[in-house]
Amino acid sequence: MSTTPLKVLYHLHPDFDTLDLAGPLEILAGAKYASGANIFSNSIAAASEFISTTQNLVVQRHIPLEEAYASLAEYDVLIIPGGGTQPIVEGEKEPIDLIRAFVNLPKREDGRTRTMLSVCTGSLLIAAAGVLDGLVATTHANYYPQLREIAATKGSTKVVEERFVVNKVNEEKGLRIITSGGVTCGLDSCLWLVGDIAGKESKDRSAHGVQYTYNEGLVL
Repeated sequence: MSTTPLKVLYHLHPDFDTLDLAGPLEILAGAKYASGANIFSNSIAAASEFISTTQNLVVQRHIPLEEAYASLAEYDVLIIPGGGTQPIVEGEKEPIDLIRAFVNLPKREDGRTRTMLSVCTGSLLIAAAGVLDGLVATTHANYYPQLREIAATKGSTKVVEERFVVNKVNEEKGLRIITSGGVTCGLDSCLWLVGDIAGKESKDRSAHGVQYTYNEGLVL
């Protein structure tokens, strides 16, 4: 495990789901207590300074989108929460361009793998960005048809009913894409990420710390 924390960027769009952010943030920020090291460094980006969730919780961003774009190459993980994504898909709004920019970054010279991770209907945004072609993906159980429909316009994507899906690393880009099912599935995918970075013991301790029982997903 690297002694340098992995930089994680969360993009928040209007009407995102609270737990789609809070779940991954709780797991990744709290992983340091399970491992004894600061594994992840978390930052929140959004177009507006204050963003409201579906549940009317107001969250203040850390950085504006302009700064996120300027420093995007520094980030190891980009997390896309779900929630009210239909207006974004229909209008080709952010974070669709941010997703494309992250995927098109050159391979890291230090050998680190970049990871894009979506929670719930965040995978619809990744599909709309056209980066799921040739991959396997999942989403909230109520949105399998929508994910299939959007993905079909951008290429060929196998949509599966899983807690989360970890695609193989694209060695040319040094990038892997992880999609999660609804709400609590983001806990599972982020626990998997903790295990991948810091080991099974840290993953198990992280799950115990939030008194959550980890559920396996599909790892390709």
